[in-house]
Amino acid sequence: MDIRPARLALLGLLAAPAAAAFERAVEYEFSGDFDVRTFNRDPGLGDTQSGFEQRLRLRGSLTLDDRVSLHAGVNLTNDTWRGDESAKAVEDEEPFTIGRTHRTVTFDYGYVELPFDDWTLRVGRQIANWNFDMTVSDDRRDRIMLLGPVAEDITFILGGDQRQNTTYDDRLDDGYLLFAGFVGKTAEWSWGALLGHYIGDDERAFDGSYQPGYFYTPRSGTLVSPWAQGMLGPVEITTGAHYLGGGDAIFTNNTFAGFLRGGYQATPELLFEAQGFFNLGGSLIEPGFDSFSSLIHNSPRHNASATRIPALDLTGVGKGERELSGIDQDFDRYLLALRGSYSPTDKWRLQLAGGWVRYDGLTRDLDEAEDVVFGDVQLSYQVTRSTRIWGSYGYAATSDLIPGVDSVDALSLNLRTEF
Repeated sequence: MDIRPARLALLGLLAAPAAAAFERAVEYEFSGDFDVRTFNRDPGLGDTQSGFEQRLRLRGSLTLDDRVSLHAGVNLTNDTWRGDESAKAVEDEEPFTIGRTHRTVTFDYGYVELPFDDWTLRVGRQIANWNFDMTVSDDRRDRIMLLGPVAEDITFILGGDQRQNTTYDDRLDDGYLLFAGFVGKTAEWSWGALLGHYIGDDERAFDGSYQPGYFYTPRSGTLVSPWAQGMLGPVEITTGAHYLGGGDAIFTNNTFAGFLRGGYQATPELLFEAQGFFNLGGSLIEPGFDSFSSLIHNSPRHNASATRIPALDLTGVGKGERELSGIDQDFDRYLLALRGSYSPTDKWRLQLAGGWVRYDGLTRDLDEAEDVVFGDVQLSYQVTRSTRIWGSYGYAATSDLIPGVDSVDALSLNLRTEF
């Protein structure tokens, strides 16, 4: 196999194996992407924001002759354009990630995969997705996971994540998620089901109060998350549900969410989609869920969108009977949306979308409800096999959802090269 010196150097950067590992390796894989985008957004709170952002990521894997494999990825740069000040460290929230500063070279993920006949054990920091970005959305989990076949086209998964370890010398603030589930395919339908349980100590601070960060917030909560996708006649159906409850902490007060999406390929060039979504009780919905709006979610945790408007989120925190001093945070959210995609050639694609969102229960008044109507347009051009450019514009009539703001909007122009 022809391995270029530059790629060998890249593999050393990603996995840092011993030199002998190269001699035993039977397979190398490399990939990456480079993004540049400019954006302009009016979030409804403060001034209009605009700027340029860029990111370069590299990924690689190495499989040895005993079938053990190493997988790793790094962010080489993830920064906003700052002109002559670009060399200075800036502590604000960086682009492409939510609440994580990735300005300089950082470790993205890395794990080892061990084969046991038909079963596989994965240990390390892994990329996690589940239920079409509603339950988990492009997250990174410090995880031990075992997976293998239990029947034809059915795989069993079993694992655990360390979700919190605030201080090394205090195990009482540690938090874990244990999970088990199945993914499979039956009669041309793909499906999955996940059962999880959050574990952590229920500890008070030294003064007897509950304080954020001192304990694991969703402790004692149970997660149930099934999904399915397949054809019903000429319509592709995608559906998922999400329950988080059984506890008395934030997020865990018997909250429910789910969606149903249908797609109809009217012609080779024209696709119509429709969906409905609900969130009852303020369930914890991931930021990457596809709402058909570039302003509402559509912002995975490690691929965050510059056009996302936090005030339009569909997520919640449950009731939090103790942590929030008995304050009822019982938010309900409902969404209906339509989207059409037109591809006159293999290179061009135009998407138009619109929808309605009901925000039932607001932070300032739990008895208040507001309706938001949104529209969205995206135009994409595949420049080459590796490179795509696209622009998007999103608008939402916010009514009284944001006090004193009638509408919000955002636009972006993006370039991505994948290799």
